Amino acid sequence: MNEILLITRPKYDDGTEYLSAYASLIIKEAQKSDVKFKDFEGSHVNKSEIEKYLQSKNPKLLFLNGHGNGDEIFGHKDEIIFSVSNINLLKDRLIYVRACFSASSFGEKVVKNNSGCFIGYIYPFSFWIDNRWSAKPLNDKVAALYLEPSNEIVLSLLNGSSAKYANQKSKEMMIKNMRKILVMEQRKEPGATLMLQILWDNYEGQRVVGNEKLTF
Repeated sequence: MNEILLITRPKYDDGTEYLSAYASLIIKEAQKSDVKFKDFEGSHVNKSEIEKYLQSKNPKLLFLNGHGNGDEIFGHKDEIIFSVSNINLLKDRLIYVRACFSASSFGEKVVKNNSGCFIGYIYPFSFWIDNRWSAKPLNDKVAALYLEPSNEIVLSLLNGSSAKYANQKSKEMMIKNMRKILVMEQRKEPGATLMLQILWDNYEGQRVVGNEKLTF
């Protein structure tokens, strides 16, 4: 297995546009650190291209963004890129899937009877946005409260941390951000209570399954 980072960044609705934009920050970090990576963006996030790359280049770290459910991970325009039919391609790898319900069932199947590790969510992965910045997601300070802690998982892995530590670091950032939202709630800022609930659900739902000691 090769020390290569594979990233998927579908972009076809507001949610995937935001995920793609924040995943681009990981690409910049990989470039600064001279980490080899492959970025599948837009229509290139399809089953055929990704399977070919996995088979030919054998990357160790996968960072998958988009929509999902308990049994499938989606790519461009909800094309299924991973399911039980090709789950064998994921074994022994270090994987973070920023998608709803990715760890509720699918993640357990990915790491069954192998040494891989899967980080994902047993609940929906959600985030609040400031519509004023929908055209420039990276300027959205509200969305950053949710997406920067999730980015921290991959940043920690790129720095050589274990999956367990990366998860813990991400959750520590979520706690700090929940405290920020609590201050907003105390000021009776509109929407603060719901914002807090969403981040708490992400915190509670973020799970590591498999080999927690695995590193990149």
